[in-house]
Formats: sequence, C-alpha cells, structure tokens
Amino acid sequence: MTAFVRYGYTATLLLIGMLLFSFTATAQKEERKSKEKTETKTQKEHSAKKATWLAIIPGAGQIYNKKYWKVPIVYAGFGAIGYFAFTNRDYYKTYGEAYTCKVTNPDCTNELAQKYSEQDLITMRDYYRRNMELSFIIMGAWYGLQILDAMVDATLYNWEVDDELSISVKPAVSPVAMPVQNQKPGVFTGIGIKVRF
Repeated sequence: MTAFVRYGYTATLLLIGMLLFSFTATAQKEERKSKEKTETKTQKEHSAKKATWLAIIPGAGQIYNKKYWKVPIVYAGFGAIGYFAFTNRDYYKTYGEAYTCKVTNPDCTNELAQKYSEQDLITMRDYYRRNMELSFIIMGAWYGLQILDAMVDATLYNWEVDDELSISVKPAVSPVAMPVQNQKPGVFTGIGIKVRF
C-alpha cells in the first residue's frame, strides 16, 4: 500500500507539474498573440491608405502623419500657384475682350484696343492663356505631389532608422608606389564612400 501511495503521490505531482507547465506555455502563447495584435493594431492605425484618402483635402494627410510643418508649405504652394493662375486668367480675359472689341467695333473705346494692333493683342492674349493653363497644370501637379508626400510619409511612418546606419563621403588620398603606363610615382586622389549598416 505504501508503494501505491508513493506511486500515486508521484503521479499526482507529475500531473500537476505538467498542467502548470502547459498553462504557462499557453499563457506565453496568448501573451505573444496579444502582443502581436497590439503591434499590428498600432501599425494598422497609421496606414498609407488612410493618409492618401485624407490627403484629398490639402494638408490633411500631412496633419495625419504629424508633419505639421509641411501644412504651411502646401498652402503657400497653392496660394502662389493660384495667384499666378488667376492673375494670368484676368489678363487673358482683358486682352481677349480688347481683341474682340477691336475686331468687331471700329469705334472701340477700349484703351488696349487703341494702344495695340490686332496681332499684338492676339499674341498677348495667347501668351496669358498659355501661362494660365500652365499654372493650372502646375497646381494639379502640386496637388498630386502633396498626396504623394502624405502617402510616402505614412508608408515610412513606422520605419526605424538605426544609429548604426550611416554613410560618409571623404576625400581619399593614397600614394602610388608603382608607376602605371610610364607615369612617375605620385599620389592618387579620389572620393571614398563608406557605408555602415
């Protein structure tokens, strides 16, 4: 009977130890899963897709990426390009009206129509039309560029740059002991690039 108690006691301790060990392993797996969920949740919280959709409103993508210093640049670009676009549009309309007045009415009282010839008015009208159209094209490119900037910033938001990552460019000077192709021994100069990662 003592052998049975001793065997039963040992088996019970072994069973309890195995159960405790298996719960520890399970708890570690659950902890690892919750940690992975937390990591993916923080990565999903800052997504490039969301930044791109927000960037439809100029500057909102930069605000989403916490790059607040870029917002004045975005709006200054739109302001400057818009100023040139609308100024050129006004001149285009002015010279267009002067040309129409000069062609349709011989007694036109428009100052520009009296000052310039028909060919000069056509040239200036076309010049300002070209500048107006070019300004609106540049405004569209600026709009696309701010969306691209927001998308790239959001994609690289979680990118970690290690201190070990570096590049150095230095002038390189090394003596040349062996003459090459009948040249005198001298000094070799160049640029040395060293990359650490």
